Amino acid sequence: MENRNWKLEIRGLRIIFLRSSIFIFLAFTVLTSFAQSKVQILNKEDNQPIFLAHVKFSSLSGSEKNKFKWLVSDENGFAINPFQDTTKVEVTFVGFETESIILLPNETKKIKLSQSPFGLNEMVFTAQFTPVEMQKSVYDVKAIKEEKIIEKGATNLREALTNELNFKTNNGHVNETAINLNGLSGNHVKFMIDGVPVEGRLSGNIDLSQINLNEIEKIEIIEGPSSVAYGTNALGGVINVITKKNQLKKVDVNVKSYYESVGQYNVSGKVGFKIKRNLFKVSGGRNFFEGFANQDTSRFKDWKPREQYFGSFLFSRRIHHLKLSYILDGFTETMTSRGAPRAPYFVNAFDTHYKTKRLTNKVLLNGRLSKDNFLDITLSQSYYQRARNIYFKDLTTLEETLTASNTDQDTTLFNNYMFRGVFSTNSDSSKINFIVGTELKLDVTEAERVTNYKQEIGDYAIFGNIRYNPIKSITIQPGVRYGYNTKYKAPIVPSINVLVNLWGSTIVRASYAKGFRAPDLKELYLEFHYNSTINLFGNEKLSSENSDHVNLSVDFHKEFKNHKLRVVPKVYYSKINNLIDLAQTSPINWTYTNVDYLITQGASLTLNYDYNNFNFNAAYSYYGNFNSQFNNLSKQNQFFYSNDASAGVAYLFDSLDLKFNLTYKYTGTIKSYYLDDDKNINESFIGDYHTFDFTATKRFWKRRIALTGGVKNLFDVKDVKMTGQVFGVSNSSDASALNVLWGRSYFVSLNLNF
Repeated sequence: MENRNWKLEIRGLRIIFLRSSIFIFLAFTVLTSFAQSKVQILNKEDNQPIFLAHVKFSSLSGSEKNKFKWLVSDENGFAINPFQDTTKVEVTFVGFETESIILLPNETKKIKLSQSPFGLNEMVFTAQFTPVEMQKSVYDVKAIKEEKIIEKGATNLREALTNELNFKTNNGHVNETAINLNGLSGNHVKFMIDGVPVEGRLSGNIDLSQINLNEIEKIEIIEGPSSVAYGTNALGGVINVITKKNQLKKVDVNVKSYYESVGQYNVSGKVGFKIKRNLFKVSGGRNFFEGFANQDTSRFKDWKPREQYFGSFLFSRRIHHLKLSYILDGFTETMTSRGAPRAPYFVNAFDTHYKTKRLTNKVLLNGRLSKDNFLDITLSQSYYQRARNIYFKDLTTLEETLTASNTDQDTTLFNNYMFRGVFSTNSDSSKINFIVGTELKLDVTEAERVTNYKQEIGDYAIFGNIRYNPIKSITIQPGVRYGYNTKYKAPIVPSINVLVNLWGSTIVRASYAKGFRAPDLKELYLEFHYNSTINLFGNEKLSSENSDHVNLSVDFHKEFKNHKLRVVPKVYYSKINNLIDLAQTSPINWTYTNVDYLITQGASLTLNYDYNNFNFNAAYSYYGNFNSQFNNLSKQNQFFYSNDASAGVAYLFDSLDLKFNLTYKYTGTIKSYYLDDDKNINESFIGDYHTFDFTATKRFWKRRIALTGGVKNLFDVKDVKMTGQVFGVSNSSDASALNVLWGRSYFVSLNLNF
């Protein structure tokens, strides 16, 4: 009996097991028949998900064969296959190579996109106010992305531009970092951060060492006038630093540290929180430079010691297809110029302290109003203060006492208020699109060296352009800017740009543009007296500088198998009328005046070659200047030509996630004329020099850690010979050498992302 019961129980268990197996099989079959395959889109460089990539799913079998649907990836890079059968997946995203795969039912695959080596699909913003693919931009825009800046070991804008073709930097008149672009000085170049002008020009130059690159996305550069879009100071070019305003992760933490053997110690960090459509981000840091002297001394430094603190707060929110951002940036710097011990006992010296404060508030609203209509609004307030104090220092007790002379102490304040609003259309189906905008700007300065202590100048302008496409491959864009200024007569500024895309592999750009530079408040109202030996005066009767600029470039690019080649020749001509410069009116008096014209002209050739993980780039530039203020019957005035060359090699070891970079630059001799104390015309020059850098970047822990190190300026260049004074470059009228670099140095930087 018991044996029979046992057999019945066994039989019952078998029936239950069989039924359970059938149920599980049927359930699995049903579930898998409804399960959907999906793909995740990632950036091959850092394995981060790509948001809003365009994904095309095409069914290859089943009842929906030959049908397709377009989707976009979500914030984690995922796109779910709308079909149940075998599917072809094609992924495109601006700035990246197109990838395609075959996706089987119930399969999940990762698709890693490689960045386009030419950058032709990269979105650029400067002067267009809406994101436009680089290959469709009528402006010749150059972009320096964050990755390249990290690999350079650059911590500020000076270091990022030092090895770029056509740029020259040096230690300027008042210890600022001066710049020269295509033979034009820094007062002809517009510097911006997120489209907001950087205030605080010293001798016409913005101190590039004060523009730190914390939280940078990229630098966009336009060589040549952009006065239609940005008004004054954009006569020679525009440099726009674009900061990061997006975040994919809910919590993002970053810490950076940097050390350089010349005496630089930097540290910075940021934390960001993403809550639904809102982003909150706080960042800050400290940069310290102990100074550098060509001849080792305990006190005097050719490159002055600096201590900088900076911080920012960002709040942004998505409002449908618009993004609203508020950014608060703060910066403070203390720079110390220590004097040499004074004879006969060498127990005291004069020290000068320069303290700079910057505070910028920005409200940005930009994005899409409808399918083809875009809006870009910028509202900003920029505050700049620079105080100079001279102390008499006792080197035995280290006590400091302010000197008694009023001319030794000086504080300058700048306040800038700006509103810019731009409405634009961008429809691929329309032959005509346009941009129309207005810019309202008020500049206020307060300084002892300014007539009546306080002066202000208002500049109010409207501008716009029409983009006409008679056929798909041709773009013709005329534009104009008209302004009213409260202190001077502002000129009407027209421009016309033409883009022709030939055969899909050659882009021709040609343009003519007027440019202008308004006299700044210092040039209009300066009044400075120094020890009865020199008097500097502004001139309220100054006219604005204006220019005519023509350029032509051809962008040829070709891909064959794994080889990618890009060649870009370019020529340009520019004439600046009513050039503003200091002129001597008596043995001790100098005043700003319009001194006729300056011509710059030149040509350049750029080459880029990629093969798998290998990159080679080279460039050459030849340009000349003609300054009419040296026209003289006793001496034949002439063009003075200079040349620059650069080259670089990079290689990425995929298996090690290790990248090497070699960078070379030749900066040619600059020649010009200058007037000596007896007003005789003499030839001046700045000598040439070579630089060579080597860097390596290694990434760890799923690319969360990046370690970069290397050597800068292997040839140990410090200064170059100089005679006289070269327009826009010299740091002293009687200097025999120009400080261009601080010699060979070694650096290491650590970048942590969590």
